[in-house]
Amino acid sequence: MKTIITVLFLLLLSQTVLAMKGYHKGDTIWYKFDNMLIEVASTNAMRKIPGEVSMDIRIRQIQQVLSEINIEEPAEDERIIITFQEQGEDMWVWNYKEIAFANTKRNSKTLVVFEDGSTYEKDYGRYCVFFSYRAMEMKIYVDELDDLNYFFSENFKNKTKMASAFLAGKFEEKERKKIIAWLDLRGDEVKANFSSRGQQNYDMLLLSAGIGSGWVKNTFVSDVTLRMGLSFGKKGLYKNAYYIDWNMMYDFSESNDSKFFELNHFVSLSYDRNFSNNPEQDKWYGFSVGYLVKRNNDFFKENTFRIAINKKVNDTFSVKPELYFNDFFKNVYPGIRVSVAF
Repeated sequence: MKTIITVLFLLLLSQTVLAMKGYHKGDTIWYKFDNMLIEVASTNAMRKIPGEVSMDIRIRQIQQVLSEINIEEPAEDERIIITFQEQGEDMWVWNYKEIAFANTKRNSKTLVVFEDGSTYEKDYGRYCVFFSYRAMEMKIYVDELDDLNYFFSENFKNKTKMASAFLAGKFEEKERKKIIAWLDLRGDEVKANFSSRGQQNYDMLLLSAGIGSGWVKNTFVSDVTLRMGLSFGKKGLYKNAYYIDWNMMYDFSESNDSKFFELNHFVSLSYDRNFSNNPEQDKWYGFSVGYLVKRNNDFFKENTFRIAINKKVNDTFSVKPELYFNDFFKNVYPGIRVSVAF
């Protein structure tokens, strides 16, 4: 009973340290031209500069679709957001029937201020064309939809080359910290305003707790897990995580009839990796090796080991196929557990 009270107390104290919400897990740069503002959010700003990511075809396709639609002009303090919802993994395959329109308020008094005192509106543009593919999101802000023709001008190409050279002089291509910047390309030289948020350290200490249930040796089992780990962030995107887990398992077998709520304890070391390059769609898989450090009944033999593959379904649920064995791969048998993290 003391074990159960201790576990419940630890669950109340446990918390999962998550990445901050409300910002893109990667670089975000705003490029201001004379009649256009472009926002690009990506996992690598050095490779996703407007003018260098084959935008001509996409913009012509967007113009063709918009020419077939009657869009009412927004009010002075409003903005129409036109969202193209891509379907499928192929970045060049779009479903243009999936287009969403939304009206939002905008504040023309919010400004970006540069060192020389010059400014531009943060909330520029009565229209916003938004689309994404793979590891990039782009928002194009214009006052008139005809201003999209600027993409095909020599001036646009020259300005984006200026931006590319400027960023290359400021950052390495494999820059680990986030780049959050506003660039003014309206003059002969690039002006920049960098946010200090991009210089934050995104390595995280992870503390979490969870409960689970599963099937081992043809028996229903339940468990409580306390987990501590370390994850290393690059531009707010997390690819690798290392954990140590303390797992307390209760089995509903005859071996526990006389020892109600006596738990078997496993300690595991695990490595998880995010195989996705899309900052909005994590794909975490993990591998762990555990050992029975405290045995309170006969359900597991002495010197029992456990190896497991972990598939993280979302921020809450994980599925874990397992293999148990004792000594050197004796008495091997499978198991599976579903975990719910807090």
